[in-house]
Amino acid sequence: KLMVYPNGYSGTVNSNVAVSVEKQASVNVNLEVELFVVNQLAKIWHSGGKMGFPPEWTWRGDSDLMSHANLESKGFLIGDCCIFGVRFFGVEPAASGTAECFSVIEKPLNHKVTWMMTRFSSFAPEKVHNSHEFVVGNRKWRIQVHPRGFKEGKDKSFSVYLVGGGFINNVPQIANTYALFKLRVLDQVNRDHIEKPMFGWLGENPDVIHGFPGYMPLSKLGEPYLVNDKLHVGVEFEFISVTNYC
Repeated sequence: KLMVYPNGYSGTVNSNVAVSVEKQASVNVNLEVELFVVNQLAKIWHSGGKMGFPPEWTWRGDSDLMSHANLESKGFLIGDCCIFGVRFFGVEPAASGTAECFSVIEKPLNHKVTWMMTRFSSFAPEKVHNSHEFVVGNRKWRIQVHPRGFKEGKDKSFSVYLVGGGFINNVPQIANTYALFKLRVLDQVNRDHIEKPMFGWLGENPDVIHGFPGYMPLSKLGEPYLVNDKLHVGVEFEFISVTNYC
């Protein structure tokens, strides 16, 4: 798996770009790898050179591949797009590589979804409840609520989460999805909605959910949010990643 850290391993803004490669299965052979970034104006692959990758190691990285300034000024970052890669040595015959296109979309189609929970009093308070599936980007999602709280919010809060599901057209996907989103409970009287932002990488594991166990105190779960036994819970995506293969 190829991993890119735009602000370095430390995550500090304006740090140099770091890239690493991680084994997904054991390989009982001494490898050499070369991590690189591709110049989009000339036939240049910039790298820090070959690095040893012995069998007992699970990952290898270059913490100082290139500065942000050089990415922009020397033709490696064009139209907000960069191309990173890894080359393997010591594996013969080598299988063909896979090109993966990872893009981030701002306010994707259908980026705002609201689940109207009618007859809210009929939802068993001690159970978990999921919305119908909806599609944003190239995958399916659900909103999940726990009326009487979950984990540390148990019996104290109304808990709200976002759950990632399968991908459209049942295409198998290896990469997780990055999302920056807001979980919302709508104010049906004054439109002063509760909105809590969150970001993270979401896979297909239903046990990995992103949200808030203490989204709102149970004491607030009434008007103006719960009106005529209806509660509106939603999500708004600010950014979402889409991964395609070729």
